[in-house]
Amino acid sequence: MPNKRKLAARTGVIALTATLSLTAATAAYAGTDQRITVAGGQVSFTHQGDYIDAYDLKKDGYCMTAELKVNKFHRWSTTACGYNTYKYKSLKRINEGTKVYLRACYTKKHSNGAYTRVKCSGWQSART
Repeated sequence: MPNKRKLAARTGVIALTATLSLTAATAAYAGTDQRITVAGGQVSFTHQGDYIDAYDLKKDGYCMTAELKVNKFHRWSTTACGYNTYKYKSLKRINEGTKVYLRACYTKKHSNGAYTRVKCSGWQSART
């Protein structure tokens, strides 16, 4: 009978250790969101699903662009153009736990469909 008690105690310790290890690993990859609000609208990055969005909330003739970068080679953007418009972009190729940077830009839309940056906020960090 004493051997069964030792086995049960050891099994409990092993199960507890495995549970604590799993909890620590999950917490290590917890992402963070980021939101930037400016006079003309708002942009945000959401780590659940990894997407960026832009809201153009002012009748000022400018569009609101959300720009996200991982490094100088990997960048994404989405632009909402027109009062009270919303656009989002889903990002699929970013590894969990990666530090990303978001900024809000006022942009001007041209007749050929191109956009020109007028003014941007500073970069703010988040984590996928």
